Amino acid sequence: MSLAACQPSGETAARSDPSAATEDVGERAEVAAVEGDVVVSTNEPFWQARIEGDTVLVTGIDGPARRFANASSSMTADGRRIEARDDAGEVVLIVRRMRCEDDMSGARFPLTALLTLDGDGPRHGCARPASMPPPQPTDAAAP
Repeated sequence: MSLAACQPSGETAARSDPSAATEDVGERAEVAAVEGDVVVSTNEPFWQARIEGDTVLVTGIDGPARRFANASSSMTADGRRIEARDDAGEVVLIVRRMRCEDDMSGARFPLTALLTLDGDGPRHGCARPASMPPPQPTDAAAP
């Protein structure tokens, strides 16, 4: 009589298929990346939103830097939704556990994002954990 059915599915899969254990670790890393501090970047308009704890700092060439305090955050089926307000308006960020390729540089990011600033958007972008250095452009995208 086999007791394999009594083991958590990840452990059973890991014993029969070592790559399953690697996928489990990768999935946990993606979840941790979405839950922690994140950097979101968009193109045209060029915005960057940095989520640090309950603060969102939005910078870009199209306007002054804005700091949103007391951001609320909730987990979604495939990622996280962050909302914050200041005296001038609001920012909404949706970060998803889906890989993303920057449409201008070809750089590859571990997360996809949407950014809405003061009702303008959502703007599609890519995201990465704040602890990760910015990905480098691919050779194919280089001039």
